Amino acid sequence: MSKNGAKQIKISKGTLGLVIAVCALAVLMAFLLILRTNQSVCEWICRNLVSGYQAVAGRFFSVTRANIFEISAAIGAALAIAMIITSIVLFCKKKRVASRRVMLSLIVICFCIANLYIFAAGFAYNREAAPLVKYQGDVSKEHALESYIALIDDIKTCYDEIGNYNEDGSVICPYSERELEDKVRKAVDDILKDDYYYSYTPKAKAVISSRLMTYNSIAGITFLPTCEPCYNKEMPIVERVHTLAHEYAHTKGVMREYEANLVATYVLLNSGDAYLKYCAYVDAYSDIDDLIRYDETYFDNVKLYDTPEGFDRDCGIILFWWWHQPSFGDFGSIVNDLYLKLQGQSEGTGSYEETPGTDEIIIGGEDGEEDRYLEIITEYTNMHRMLIAFGDSLKS
Repeated sequence: MSKNGAKQIKISKGTLGLVIAVCALAVLMAFLLILRTNQSVCEWICRNLVSGYQAVAGRFFSVTRANIFEISAAIGAALAIAMIITSIVLFCKKKRVASRRVMLSLIVICFCIANLYIFAAGFAYNREAAPLVKYQGDVSKEHALESYIALIDDIKTCYDEIGNYNEDGSVICPYSERELEDKVRKAVDDILKDDYYYSYTPKAKAVISSRLMTYNSIAGITFLPTCEPCYNKEMPIVERVHTLAHEYAHTKGVMREYEANLVATYVLLNSGDAYLKYCAYVDAYSDIDDLIRYDETYFDNVKLYDTPEGFDRDCGIILFWWWHQPSFGDFGSIVNDLYLKLQGQSEGTGSYEETPGTDEIIIGGEDGEEDRYLEIITEYTNMHRMLIAFGDSLKS
């Protein structure tokens, strides 16, 4: 056999090895995706395997303040581009065997990352509902109003307890960035005690390229393979608190977006810290407002039980800030929508909130006034029921 023939056989074996690796990883991915369709299997894997991975990997990646996910994503993108260009150059130089091997190597890397992600995060999308205290019975109008009043009174109490305000009445955060991360993390550890939640809570990390997140209207992101809850450090701090709690919820095994919002609000409200509770109220105020949207008395009740002007200012600050930021249009939303649908969330970005049952009523105007339209709530969501239960706890 000639030397060229021997070389060709050696190259062929290398290529064959990569093809076998790609096929094996593809089969593994298919197997994992099939397993993910069974909720009981997902629950067992999350509680017994992913939780253990989280405890080890979470501690490892929490050792440094450096954002490993962000660094790895940048290096990975650069490596992928370099490998694609290298493959094209080799192909053009008629070195097709080498070109194929470069592309096959890239495919192997992509499959490895995808399979690790399915294991670390994918199974949690099909878990049972996160265990939280929610009101389970029928909610009368009187009960809803009582809970609403209790929540509004608590907003006023929290606002007064914070006691440090800007000139426009909005509150000033009493904590540094690091203190805020630690306080939210401690609240998560203290409150989410059920075995459903992963035992270890990784440390949160600010994203260095937060400007890029802002351009894509992204507040936070959690990459489960590195167990890093990450947040946009540019956004208003009053929103950052709920974002931190939301991303921490993901690291505790709560991946469905509306549930992560629910768990985040629940943790902050039960934290016992006036500022954390206040930020939860800012994020959940529209849901609190929904509690009394059951008939025309809504308008009178809103006027009768109003919130502090500074609180209203804080609610507006978030919308104002995002509205005035430069953006790449809908690119970030489109990518996130596609990602969520690939994870089995058919509503995509619409899965960040549950949709309540609603109806519309017309309230006749008096003394020549125009008729008013009101969208009323006919069926409360889990968020509403959690808020009602918390309102009940405030009354006891």
